[in-house]
Amino acid sequence: MLNDMHETCEQCRFAYARIDTECWGETSSRRVMCPICGWTKYEEQVWNFALATTVKRSVMQGYGAYRLIPPGGFSGYNAFHVPPSGEVVTHIRQLLDSGWKGYLTLWDEEKGKARLLAGHPLQKFEIPADGDPSP
Repeated sequence: MLNDMHETCEQCRFAYARIDTECWGETSSRRVMCPICGWTKYEEQVWNFALATTVKRSVMQGYGAYRLIPPGGFSGYNAFHVPPSGEVVTHIRQLLDSGWKGYLTLWDEEKGKARLLAGHPLQKFEIPADGDPSP
């Protein structure tokens, strides 16, 4: 179900914070990460006779998010849980300027929202100069 793949971010209110789940043996985990501001919630459960007991839970403020897709490759979404250093921001911008696809946002504490620094968030297709979309 599509509504099981997303939930509303508790920091910036983006409606499609991504949900990733994992299961191993009698243990499962669920991570919700906002691809806009980086807010992340993590829960781990142990299952006993179809009843889940939460054994670990954390909620982390986001200080931004990024996605880096190398030429011909794939990647996931990433979050900053502390303000990134200038070196990290510069390095991500350089990768985006050198042909990698993706984006970089930083959380603006004063405005209470994420600010796009580079790239194109949530863009499925690049539009080349000739105007024909390509995947």
